[in-house]
Formats: sequence, structure tokens, C-alpha cells
Amino acid sequence: MSLTEAASRLIAIYHEAPRAVRYTSDLRRWLVAQAALAFYFERRTDASREDLTVTRLTEFAPLHQFASRNTIASYIAQMRQYKLFTERESQDKRLRPLAISEAAEHLIRNWFDSHMASLDRLDGGERLALSQADPRLLYYSHPPAARALIADPRWNDPPESVKTFTFTNLGSNVIHDLVARFPSGNTLSERCYVGELRPGDLASRYHVSRTQIVRVLNRARTLGDIGWDGSQYGEKFWISARLIEDYRGWQAVKFEALSRSMSDACAQIYT
Repeated sequence: MSLTEAASRLIAIYHEAPRAVRYTSDLRRWLVAQAALAFYFERRTDASREDLTVTRLTEFAPLHQFASRNTIASYIAQMRQYKLFTERESQDKRLRPLAISEAAEHLIRNWFDSHMASLDRLDGGERLALSQADPRLLYYSHPPAARALIADPRWNDPPESVKTFTFTNLGSNVIHDLVARFPSGNTLSERCYVGELRPGDLASRYHVSRTQIVRVLNRARTLGDIGWDGSQYGEKFWISARLIEDYRGWQAVKFEALSRSMSDACAQIYT
């Protein structure tokens, strides 16, 4: 599996719904969103499970290391503004259960299938074909993987080189973009040159201000993980081997969780 290819697939998902994906690309918001999706899919496959509600999310202890109860509630309120979650009818008006929107299910299914495709490229498997043939596999596979990632410090507390990008409002989009520029098959060196990079171009692509992009890039440059050998913010842009290796290790944690959960889901459904 090409690291460049995997990063490019994630960028493609951003372009499907830029505003919603940009909001949830901050890792802390991403973790809250994944917990909400896990609760919803668990209820969908097991009617004995509790409904997805804001209260249930705010009381989910593993999230408290990333966000306070009030912050979790605020994140979900904003996700509702982006039409990712909707309130569904309930006989008990106090519960106010949530459901994911059709658009949100489309996005998470594309996200899931893109990872299945990348895993298939790695080992010649047929996960993508299985997922596309049986929609239930998303519902059964997602919750265990999401719970595993929420609990795994290798994922939820990434190396500093990665965290510089993922714990910001710009989120993971920029780091995916940088890694996707590294040619597939190239040998890592201390400085991996990827051509020209201008902050203004990134700002336009991800619909943020140039100032925001420069602030994040400057933090990464201070860490020694990116830089320019030529004119500032122009030609001869490079990424450090450390950043690429840290990103690879961080993404591997996610692929491992998804591969395991997909295998378990197939066993649960088909045996």
C-alpha cells in the first residue's frame, strides 16, 4: 500500500464535503464524531443498546481526556449545524436521540471503503468488494475500530510532528496533503524534497486564511519537520523523514484497527 495513495484518498474525501470534513479533521473533534458514530451503529445492529444522545456522549469517559463535557456537547451541536447529525422523533421527549444524516452516512461509508481499498492493495484482499456488497459490514466493523482508536494512545496522542497539524483547526487535511506530495517508492532521506509549496495555494485549497496556514507550517518548521531551501514559502520544499515515518506509524494504527474489526465483522455476520 502506498502511503501517498492512502493520503490522497483522504484528501479526496475532504473535497466531497469540505466544510463538514474540515470541522471534524481536528483530531479531538474527530474522536468525538467517531464515538457518536459508534454508538449509533451499535444501536442499529443491536436494539438492546441505548440510543445515541448528547448526554450519553458527554458521559463517555474515554473522551474526557480530549474534551470536557461542555466541549463535547458544543462539538455535537456544531456537527448538527453541518447536517452530520439530526434529532429523530422519540416517544420520550427527554431523550432527544440523534441519528446520522444521509450525507454523513455517505461520507463515513466512503471513508471506510477507502481504507478497505488501501488494505486490499496491501495484501490482495477483497474487503472493498465485500463492503460494497453488504452495507451491514460498515455497521458492524466501525464501532470496535472506533473504540480501539479512542482508547489507543498511539492514535489519540500522536507524535509531536503529527500533532502539530492534527491538534489545530486546520486538522489533518494539511498533513495528508504534505505526505501525498512524497513520490511513491522514493527512498527516505533526512530531507525529502517534494517540489514547490506555497501557503496561499494551501489556503485556497482548504478554504482557510493564509495566516492560519503559515502559522501551522512555521510550527512544523521550528520542529525541523518541513522547510524550504530556496526562497521562503516557494520552491525546494522538503519534508523530514521523521514526519513521514511518524505519519506512517500513526496511520498504521488506524489501518490495523480497521482490518481487525472488518475480519471480526465478517466472522460475526457470516458464521
